[in-house]
Amino acid sequence: MGQNIIIDEEEVKKWNLKMPEEMLTAVANRFKLLSEPMRLRILRTLCERERTVQEIVNQINASQANVSKHLALMHDNGIVNRRKEGLKCYYSIADDSIIFACYLISKSVVENLQDRLSWLQKVES
Repeated sequence: MGQNIIIDEEEVKKWNLKMPEEMLTAVANRFKLLSEPMRLRILRTLCERERTVQEIVNQINASQANVSKHLALMHDNGIVNRRKEGLKCYYSIADDSIIFACYLISKSVVENLQDRLSWLQKVES
């Protein structure tokens, strides 16, 4: 993840206007995959480096069954890569755009909360 992404507003507008209706379902499904906090915890852990299932379990303090279930779903949908080495299974992020999307949404949430807090502070004073 050492790349810089430049988002051009005009390109975004063109992309939105050209998106076929059928694509909306695929985009909605990708958002559904990201709507689970456990999957976001897993992705956050994988941002640092490739990890084994056990490392992920230890990092996010969850059960192996639960982590494995989420990893399988994310793998089946192209969000994470999986490779086996002996008895261990390693996972990594397959699609960096997911990380950029999570960053943009997180940044937006923080900015929104800061705006609300600022507004509340003005009301109280």
